[in-house]
Amino acid sequence: MTTFKKQITINSSQQKVWNIISDLGAIQKFHPGVSKSYYTTDKTRGFGAARICELQPSGKILETVKQWNEGTGFLLQIDPIEKAPPVKSFNGLFELMKINENQTEASLTVDYEMKLGAIGILLNKLIIQSKMEENIEALLEGLKIHSEKGLEITDVKSLQKILKAA
Repeated sequence: MTTFKKQITINSSQQKVWNIISDLGAIQKFHPGVSKSYYTTDKTRGFGAARICELQPSGKILETVKQWNEGTGFLLQIDPIEKAPPVKSFNGLFELMKINENQTEASLTVDYEMKLGAIGILLNKLIIQSKMEENIEALLEGLKIHSEKGLEITDVKSLQKILKAA
């Protein structure tokens, strides 16, 4: 099992950040690795709500809410659909913590287990874990920019351009 946690301080209220992340169908507005997202359930909030994320440059994952804590976070079960890493029992825990009225700490804890036995473990050590950590850092940077400036992050290049200009 591989577990890691990334966090970032966002200069926005917890309620504003919550309004952004709890709109599950709009993750492509701040996640540079997602080109399109849409619900697969009638339920759009809370336990059981689910979305498909189409990844850049290719791939698809299904994310289903397994735990929902209104205003503070949620746990997603992530299931690869196409062109995604060979993982099983893949989860992401998104949490928000109020620092003060205008600052929020957003964190994302990821845990997953590789398929393919020893080959999967080796792939994870050589490539997959570092790529996943980069993607989570980009997601959090995108969330920060979107929350603070209202800008939409369409891909990694646009994120890098905004970060360099800051």
